[in-house]
Amino acid sequence: MRISIIIYIIIFKRTESWISYKIQRWKLSEHQRIVNNGRIDTPKPSLSRNGSDTEKNYHHPRKQLRTALKMESDNQSMNKLSTSPIGLTLDQLSNQLGGRGRALSCWECYRKGLDPTWLFDSKITNDSIEPEVKMLKNSGWPRGKLVGRGPELGDKTLTLLKSMPSIEHDVAQLSHITKSKDGTTKLLLVLKDGLKIETVIIPWEDRKRSTLCISSQVGCRQGCTFCATGRMGIVRSLRTEEILVQVYYANKICRIDEIHEIDNIVFMGMGEPADNACEVVKAAKTLVDPNMFGLTGRRVTISTVGPNPDCFSELAEAPVTLAWSVHATRQKVRKALVPTTKHSMQDLRDGLLKAIHGRSRRLKSVMLEIALLNGQNDSYEDAMDLVEFCQPIQQQASKLVVNLIPWNDINATSGAASSFQKPTLENVIKFQNILRHHGIRCYTRITRGDEESSACGQLATKKAAPSREQNNQLIAN
Repeated sequence: MRISIIIYIIIFKRTESWISYKIQRWKLSEHQRIVNNGRIDTPKPSLSRNGSDTEKNYHHPRKQLRTALKMESDNQSMNKLSTSPIGLTLDQLSNQLGGRGRALSCWECYRKGLDPTWLFDSKITNDSIEPEVKMLKNSGWPRGKLVGRGPELGDKTLTLLKSMPSIEHDVAQLSHITKSKDGTTKLLLVLKDGLKIETVIIPWEDRKRSTLCISSQVGCRQGCTFCATGRMGIVRSLRTEEILVQVYYANKICRIDEIHEIDNIVFMGMGEPADNACEVVKAAKTLVDPNMFGLTGRRVTISTVGPNPDCFSELAEAPVTLAWSVHATRQKVRKALVPTTKHSMQDLRDGLLKAIHGRSRRLKSVMLEIALLNGQNDSYEDAMDLVEFCQPIQQQASKLVVNLIPWNDINATSGAASSFQKPTLENVIKFQNILRHHGIRCYTRITRGDEESSACGQLATKKAAPSREQNNQLIAN
């Protein structure tokens, strides 16, 4: 009996040791993944079971497991340091800076497109800072007056901030500014790896506010035949900080160039948000956080072409408005305009209805978007099909709006787009009236910035970057 018990104990101990060893192997493989993805040069501990003088800290499986967990925790902290401040949550930034008040002070600056290290650092000379900060410093205006909810930042906090990647140098740099006659302003940003993205500021004189159209990817893999970005193909998705830096620079330009303040942001620039849902949702949460960019959820819209039925639920994790770029409800026409369409329009609609079912009433509003092309999807039959298609959505959504977008020429010389034409004003009005007659709220989007390739569907980063001297002059003006 005693021998049996001893045998059972030995088997149990060996099994426990084997399980622990397998667990720590998995942890160490995770450690290697963090090293590879996070660009951290960290030595990997030995997996030897026997141990030696140089491996004495790792010779026991339990010690190996504890060591792996500690290294993973340390590496996660290092990864946070490799992210710029706007890419962190408020809690993460508070922990990095040693206090919530300091993080709030930083965000008072970021919200205005200001670098807090420029504003608070008394050692920085006037020649190296932007004009408005120079004006504030010369006027003797208390810096805390600009930063209302947090304290002024001291040398220790500034040192911590400077140890993190700089927003204006390590995340993206403003390369080119293009301004249309109607005031639409397009910003070309160059990312750390040299890739380029575009974001567009659209001022509205009637309400003295601006809309910002931001990108979620470099290029796009959906391949919409009428869209310049779709013709680029996909290069890569943007990180959260690369999405938010567009808002930072837009706020900066609005402040310096006296453009109306941004109160509305749409994910309708380059890329398909559903193909980068995780980073887009994180960015959207930062946009609506009252302590960060501070917009309301109804003033932030994520637009998706709807690659699959589940994408709507993924994007609905963000407390913002959802928009669906339908373009056509008849399957054959939809497939011609969006070649990557793999699901029926009914299945995609069911996915949208499922996504909005559990949302609060204020976030149950839905926007459908139709890029109208002459002779492609602007007929009476297309309008009536859309009316029927909208009925289930009207019944469940708190508000349904259909936006008609007359196609903007992308100057294509090959492919289907080379034969596309802008719809006639008469056809657009007829299409709109049919929807309104059947009780659907429908608007036609005014074309803005098309002469400078800043309009919807025209973004393709084809502007050449100016010299540093030209760029400095653009920003200063």
